[in-house]
Amino acid sequence: MHNELRDKDAVRDLIHQYCFHMDAGRFTELGHLFADHGEWITPYAHVTGPDAVTAVMMRNVPPSPKRVHYTMNSVIHIDGDSATAKSNYLVILETPVGPVPSVSGIYDDVFIRVASGWRFRRRQLIHLFKGEMGLTITP
Repeated sequence: MHNELRDKDAVRDLIHQYCFHMDAGRFTELGHLFADHGEWITPYAHVTGPDAVTAVMMRNVPPSPKRVHYTMNSVIHIDGDSATAKSNYLVILETPVGPVPSVSGIYDDVFIRVASGWRFRRRQLIHLFKGEMGLTITP
């Protein structure tokens, strides 16, 4: 029997680990947050599996400019060994004139519990406001 509050904390930690790994350029670790058939879906890419997530990040997210991801307003629902969450996100980008908001939107997530803990089954990024993202888009 799993404790729902403990599960919500574990899912919330996974959501936050994604941001810390992304901002530090730790794309292999970020990829390992996804289940074997976990999907990462954006307006510019759709990949499946940890290795594909790692590869798309390495192709598209250069070491500079620096960026910081913020995730907030997460609403998490646990249902046994699966869970869903919706969260707002905001990315701040370093520019020559100072930090600027880069993109904000909604993370629409589905999670699955595997032997090693919670993993992303699907992470869909829904951009609501988008400016300069500092990416090299190659799907």
